[in-house]
Amino acid sequence: MPIDAKAADILSRGWYKEKLEPHECEYLLTFREKSSEANLAVSLANRLVHKECSDVGQICAEITTSSGPCPGNCRFCRYAEASYMGKFFDIEDNVLARYAEEIGGFSDVRSIRLTTCADADLGELCRQIGIVRDHAKRGTRIFVNTRDLQADECRRLKEAGAYGAYHSCRIGEGKDTGFKPEKRLETISNLTAAGLQVISGVEPIGPEHSSKEIVEAFYRILDMRCLNAEVYAREPVVGTEFNQYGKLSPARLAQMKAVLTLASSWYNPPARIQYQGTFVSDQNCVIAQYDGKTGKERLEAARRRLFNNGFRRLLKTDDSAVELNLMYLRQTGSV
Repeated sequence: MPIDAKAADILSRGWYKEKLEPHECEYLLTFREKSSEANLAVSLANRLVHKECSDVGQICAEITTSSGPCPGNCRFCRYAEASYMGKFFDIEDNVLARYAEEIGGFSDVRSIRLTTCADADLGELCRQIGIVRDHAKRGTRIFVNTRDLQADECRRLKEAGAYGAYHSCRIGEGKDTGFKPEKRLETISNLTAAGLQVISGVEPIGPEHSSKEIVEAFYRILDMRCLNAEVYAREPVVGTEFNQYGKLSPARLAQMKAVLTLASSWYNPPARIQYQGTFVSDQNCVIAQYDGKTGKERLEAARRRLFNNGFRRLLKTDDSAVELNLMYLRQTGSV
């Protein structure tokens, strides 16, 4: 069957970096996953990502510094205080230092993200940023993923050595979470005002969410001068009410990422960073959860994923790019 003419026109305009309107994105998402229209969107977005980052992929290692029963009580989260029966966890200083050193073993993990629960102590987080700064490879960018913050708290993170932060106003915020949407957006503004580079997100997407909800969540952050956006599907958690809906299919998620990538192709970020790529960044930047058990294997998997997805080089901590070929995978123990 021929491709829908209206969809082809919208996709073409996205490819040529023209602004797309929200209703046009919603229209593109009316087509079923793996349809001709969806496949074209994915193909164009993939080509655009590779073009914009010059075929250079990057890895971000994520370290959980605190977890446990969380007072945020997000109804989709395994750590919600109302249902989580596990223990509190706070990483030890020597363990955090060791992780930072291990992550820098090949100097090819561009950033480290420290993740906390919603009642994190800011002073403790600032101190942990210092530990990572002292033990990570020189040049490693440090991001945080933590609670809502006041303006002065954001400045403290910047002074401690943070490069940026992940923060999002999630789908269903205030209804499915214990946080006010206004406060989440205010925190993003506070972070950018403090000089921190903000990565925001469109998440957690479930099969029950409408195209309108997803597009609205995306355009909300597109107007806030963030560095990048990540698009995530919700992970089903047994015991939560959202478990019944299951998980969004990989093909549908790829279609959504593609449409949003093309919708923001015109975007000029607040900081021009070499090899940064498109506004929707989680195609050329792989997040690898790092812990003492499987961290090394997850970094190896991240290298393989970028290689398998056609990225020819890998960004290093000094902003140079190493050839991502079979020999490099062997040198790093990734194959």
